[in-house]
Amino acid sequence: MRIRLYDRGSPGGKQLFANLEALCRRLQIDYDPEYIHDMSQVYSRGIQGKTVLMIDQEVVLVDRFPSPKELEAIIQDYL
Repeated sequence: MRIRLYDRGSPGGKQLFANLEALCRRLQIDYDPEYIHDMSQVYSRGIQGKTVLMIDQEVVLVDRFPSPKELEAIIQDYL
């Protein structure tokens, strides 16, 4: 499972990434999530947003900041 969060360092994005890291540790996911500040990769795919969460190359969230419980449900769908 490859989890990537594209964000330029917004407070919401930082909190989302912290929640992702904690969740991955708790669920013992092999790969650490990536926090990528270069938005050109998502923009080149035609995805517009300030914060984009992708799991296994699939867009999961755009400019949404779910609670830790909601985030866990999303991650569980990909396990």
